[in-house]
Amino acid sequence: MKEDNKLAKWLEGAMDEQELKAFQSLPEFETYRKIKDFSAQLKAPETDIDTLYQNITTKKTSTAPAAKVVRLQSPWLVRIAAVLVVALCLTFFFYTNHTTTEIAENGKRTEFLLPDNSEVVLNAGSQAEFKSWNWNKKRSVNLKGEAFFKVAKGKTFDVNTSLGKVTVVGTQFNVKARENRFEVTCFEGKVKVSYNNNEVFLTPGESISLEEGKEVEIPETTNQQPGWTNNTIAFHEEKPENVIKELERQYNVKIELKGKLINTFNASNVPTNDLDTALEVFAGPYGLKVEKTAKDRIILTME
Repeated sequence: MKEDNKLAKWLEGAMDEQELKAFQSLPEFETYRKIKDFSAQLKAPETDIDTLYQNITTKKTSTAPAAKVVRLQSPWLVRIAAVLVVALCLTFFFYTNHTTTEIAENGKRTEFLLPDNSEVVLNAGSQAEFKSWNWNKKRSVNLKGEAFFKVAKGKTFDVNTSLGKVTVVGTQFNVKARENRFEVTCFEGKVKVSYNNNEVFLTPGESISLEEGKEVEIPETTNQQPGWTNNTIAFHEEKPENVIKELERQYNVKIELKGKLINTFNASNVPTNDLDTALEVFAGPYGLKVEKTAKDRIILTME
């Protein structure tokens, strides 16, 4: 039995038990069932076909050519038409409301293109969302974590985070929004950073860093892109617990700190591809002892 005949017969409820079981085993059955449920909610106006036909024939004049009336042979044709309409509506609805989500899991990075061909690199433990539909009218990316953007020439869009917003035009910049730390660095062009009812414009080499809404001074950079894209992280006046969380994301490990660290951490060369060295760089200034209890578990204790 052809697929369209099966569908029509199922819609009419004319399948025997064996045919019904075979039809229900098809991978497309669940889609057919959902569409049937939606189409069942559509109601066409009640019409007396025979009366309508009589009214039409009585209005014919003797000089008019004979009209040919085509009558539907089976109601399943109407049902299939309704199914197609519903399917098209559902497709349009899902397409216009679909959100693309890009994720970089701990220990990994993800690269992707926005609809205008702008390049994005997500750092470990980060997520970005955007809608391709109507992108030219609403250019917006929602970011959780950290990402480096290379915006296509002449293109503009917003990067929204829970801690602030960045508006750009044809530029390269880095955005980090983790815990209470919000940091933006411009590498090319100009970016506008909005936070706490304030606006700041950054030019190449300039950065702005906020910890719990308070500005943190960080030096200008001559780099062409953020260090983490080349496997090195820089920390400036960073809380020790934030550094530990970043190491956990970069190496996909669990780090337990026994004790309380007070002083902030500063370093410009913490590697993201050498765990032992990274732990040494962090533990050294605090005099911490590093102990690996498992492949992905580390304990830091005060000596």
